[in-house]
Amino acid sequence: MSPRADSQRWLAAAAALWLALAAPPLRGWLESSMVWHMLVQLPLLAGAGFLAGVAWLRSGGVAARALQATQSFNAGGATGIIAASFVMLLWMLPRGLDAARLDLAFDALKFVTVPLAGLAVALSWPRLPVIARAVVHLEVIATFFRFGWGYLAAEQRLCLAYLADDQTRAGVLLLWFGVVYAVTVTWRPMFGPAPHQQPELDRVT
Repeated sequence: MSPRADSQRWLAAAAALWLALAAPPLRGWLESSMVWHMLVQLPLLAGAGFLAGVAWLRSGGVAARALQATQSFNAGGATGIIAASFVMLLWMLPRGLDAARLDLAFDALKFVTVPLAGLAVALSWPRLPVIARAVVHLEVIATFFRFGWGYLAAEQRLCLAYLADDQTRAGVLLLWFGVVYAVTVTWRPMFGPAPHQQPELDRVT
């Protein structure tokens, strides 16, 4: 498969996912529950942007030159990762969820900014040093635990658009997501096979 066709395939997948999420029946159903809204719709929207980012990375011609110009402002991937982190955190906050649920303008803004966050991650992650990637993993784990504990410990509803039971379920699932994510990112470095090393003689010669 040519690079152009491969890029178009990834872009088509991104567009199909975004359109499916934006369709009124699915959008309304996902946003009717705090759990589905935060833990399904937001990641899938970011995933659509990530697929678009992969398509851009594999593109050529004018798109490749535009990518090169964009990446000049993303040294080491730090700019894109920081911007994506702020966007995702804002939409996970109670006010962000309420605004997206109750105001069509904010909901439309979410459908633009969250995919852009996913796109920024796709462009930035390959440029991040190993240590920076570890820091990002730790921050993601900490975010799951912070939000999970915050939603569980709150004595009143934090989101006006959702019931207290829904808030409790979201808090529990966020804690579980944090545990699963922590195990996933640490399993291979701690228990996986050691990276292959060439014999010293081979490295010298």
